[in-house]
Amino acid sequence: MKTKLMIMLVIVFGLYSCEKEGALPKDTIFDLGGERWKRTDIDNLIYKDFTKPYNIEIKYKWNPYELNHNRTLVPIRESQVPFVLKAIKTVWMEPYEKVGSKNFLRQFPFLKFILTGSPEFQSDGSEIMGLAEGGAKIILFNMNEFLIDNRPSIENTMHTVHHEFAHILHQTIHYPEEWRGISTKWYTPTWFNSDMPTANAQGLITPYAKSSEREDFVETITYLLIHGQDEFDWIVDEYKDAAHIFRLKESLIVKYFKDAFNIDFRELQKEVEKGISKIVL
Repeated sequence: MKTKLMIMLVIVFGLYSCEKEGALPKDTIFDLGGERWKRTDIDNLIYKDFTKPYNIEIKYKWNPYELNHNRTLVPIRESQVPFVLKAIKTVWMEPYEKVGSKNFLRQFPFLKFILTGSPEFQSDGSEIMGLAEGGAKIILFNMNEFLIDNRPSIENTMHTVHHEFAHILHQTIHYPEEWRGISTKWYTPTWFNSDMPTANAQGLITPYAKSSEREDFVETITYLLIHGQDEFDWIVDEYKDAAHIFRLKESLIVKYFKDAFNIDFRELQKEVEKGISKIVL
């Protein structure tokens, strides 16, 4: 009798508990897979120019799981996406393909670009323009402010892309051993306390180049490509005490591209400049 009573109580409790549970949500939980999106002209452009030929994914729809959840960020406006894609294709992809080969980027591609509308600010007030994760993903911030007809805007954005791609290159074939020791005494985790003139006087092309040997290497490559030979030469002339350091680094980069990838770095510089000029009317 006691056993039957206990069973009845359990059944009643179970029924009561079920009645208290709310209905399961009907909304799709984002990014678990299986979402259906109506394909837009932007999606078709991404598939044609990036995904099909290079297996590169471009994400512009809002996805908080791809970003730092401790920061307040906003999505990119869809009207901005084609402009950003045009800059990536014209200033990064086409120059490497023309000077390297049509298959060059297929050997060393990014797997994913994340386009975000706002900048990401650090606790010290500094602004992050781009991030990369292991050469597989690059996040471009503040793309709502990107201007396709403005050279500084293009240079800022494409500096990030070329910088991260240079990391992929040296992770594939290591940068020259001769680079070691050139500027070691100036590398510091507090590089952000240096300004441009201080860094240049020490033989480093940007303050961020002071953060480590590999960042020095890719920053110098990127500066020569994006900001051009004339601006690099101006810095060398302005900081004569460091001129021999800049020229040594420049010569090592030219040799590295030729020996490692059979790329004429001078021609690559010209093609990047042509790409920028093509879209800055």
